[in-house]
Amino acid sequence: MVNRFSICFLISIILSQPDSVITFAVDVWPENSCGSAGSVKQTSDGGYIIAGCKSDSAWLLKLDIYGNQEWENTYNLMDYWGTKSVIQTSDGGYLFAGWVGIVKVDSAGTKEWKNQSHPSGMGTYPYYEDIIEHSNGKYYAVGGPNNGQAVLVKFSSDGDVLKRKWYGGNCDNDRFKSVIETPDSMLIMVGAEVHGNIQYPCSFEWYDDLWIVKTNKNGSVLWERTYGGPYYEEAHDIVRIESGGYGIIGEKCSNTPANCGTSTKVFFVRVDDDGLNNENEVFQQGGFSSGHSITTTNNSGLAWVGEKGNGDTWMYKWGNNEETVSVFDNAFVGLNIERTTDGGFIIGTWGGTLLKTDSEFNYDETLFIEEINLIPETFVLSQNHPNPFNPVTTIRYDLPEDALVNITIYDLMGRVVKTLINDQQTAGYRVSTQWNATNDTGLPVSAGIYLYMIQAGDYSQTKKMILLK
Repeated sequence: MVNRFSICFLISIILSQPDSVITFAVDVWPENSCGSAGSVKQTSDGGYIIAGCKSDSAWLLKLDIYGNQEWENTYNLMDYWGTKSVIQTSDGGYLFAGWVGIVKVDSAGTKEWKNQSHPSGMGTYPYYEDIIEHSNGKYYAVGGPNNGQAVLVKFSSDGDVLKRKWYGGNCDNDRFKSVIETPDSMLIMVGAEVHGNIQYPCSFEWYDDLWIVKTNKNGSVLWERTYGGPYYEEAHDIVRIESGGYGIIGEKCSNTPANCGTSTKVFFVRVDDDGLNNENEVFQQGGFSSGHSITTTNNSGLAWVGEKGNGDTWMYKWGNNEETVSVFDNAFVGLNIERTTDGGFIIGTWGGTLLKTDSEFNYDETLFIEEINLIPETFVLSQNHPNPFNPVTTIRYDLPEDALVNITIYDLMGRVVKTLINDQQTAGYRVSTQWNATNDTGLPVSAGIYLYMIQAGDYSQTKKMILLK
């Protein structure tokens, strides 16, 4: 038995090695697709969820870790144009957001509810571009323009609208493209705000600034910033940088609107936690160039995907601990990039081809598995994710040898709250175990700080996590 008062905090996090790198290229779009732009996210089981459009309806496709189909489904939400976004929710289900509304489904793809409500007089549809689940258990969708302004909508876990707010000036094309939760549990949205020019103060066509807005959980503005010149800049995506601040990717054109095509460049902006600009960079290859999505790398760098020239994918990564890699593919236009648990990337493209690459953007059109270090060298208990959380969090751990594994949740008084695992396990990389904020009797526990401890043979380690409600 472990003396409950012997629990200690260990603050170092050891990053584990993946047990394999899987790469593939697979065309996932249905024959009767009604749109070419989609979204892809890795799921907790290592597979992937893809959002798109089929038969004029919202469409979801679930793949396994190797890119094989597990299920697909369509939903009675008209969605034959515009951006699609999808996330896995903390209950194991999925949430689809498109320009017409949102749909919540369970882990098998069965619809639970949908919401396409939109106030009269504020545009035809909500035009959602992105959606997240906050650590408070609520969903936040952003998009626009709604009657010329960007929109943020807060939903309950049952799909009820809790708050709807609009942002921007008096022009006709302000919009948000991406939203993330900040370390202090607030929200940051990025997109573009119209500034016009001397002749056309509210010109719809291209006279925009890259726009960053931070709000609290009810949408009240804490600060907002714009960056750009006299012509056109737009943010498409934002990611939290592990060392602090944010990386933003988009496009920029320093020309008159009529000549913006081949003059358009990928625009990268780095800001600190207060949104203050400390780095700008532009990239261009073969004429028109645009950055669509950005993520972090396994070595604390950054990677983005976009397009260049006449519809080619451009994949780019860099950082202090990263070798700079720039890769082009003339078969696709890259729209969406996410880092995967094996250190590689999953990339969604215009036209429905899904690319699973290694950390250097290598992939093959046939399945390729590179076995590396099937047995880890050290014991590792990783920090739970998400943290803070509500109501489900995931814990990952690695075993360099066979052992009796016990993972237990304690309160701050050292009392046992929940035994997650107490079993003999073989050496290897463990994908995850989850805690749903209940005790050993199945009752929900109160919000607060909890400890989770692993014992495996002579090894023990403890970390803390925060439950919000």
